[in-house]
Amino acid sequence: MGLDLGADDYLVKPFSLNELQARVRALLRRAQQGGVPPTILYAGLEFDTVARSASVQGKALPLSVHEVGVLEVLLHRFGRVVSKEQLVEQLYSYDKGVSHNAIEVYVHRLRKKMTGAGVTVRTLYGRGYLLDYVNH
Repeated sequence: MGLDLGADDYLVKPFSLNELQARVRALLRRAQQGGVPPTILYAGLEFDTVARSASVQGKALPLSVHEVGVLEVLLHRFGRVVSKEQLVEQLYSYDKGVSHNAIEVYVHRLRKKMTGAGVTVRTLYGRGYLLDYVNH
């Protein structure tokens, strides 16, 4: 009935977060009309939301799936604090447990890989993480 009323897609509960993300990416691809994929650009960091890939000054960043996920969440909330709990909630399905230490590891790796991007991930102790311009 939802499809007949105009919905593009739907998921039946319970569903996996990976399936939801894949369906959103498919919808984004369909929304494009043969143009350039939607990208997020801050300073020298560019993120392709469809391919889920990042580059710094045109050079591809070799990111793991989890690092891409953390970066994507932070990019969508650029300049705003994102708590570890929010990252865990956004990145993992309810049936998979993850430690907060894992988030710290992904953020540490992201910082190292984003050198020269003009943006960095700042840690706000007790609050979370903030993607912001370097020297800001």
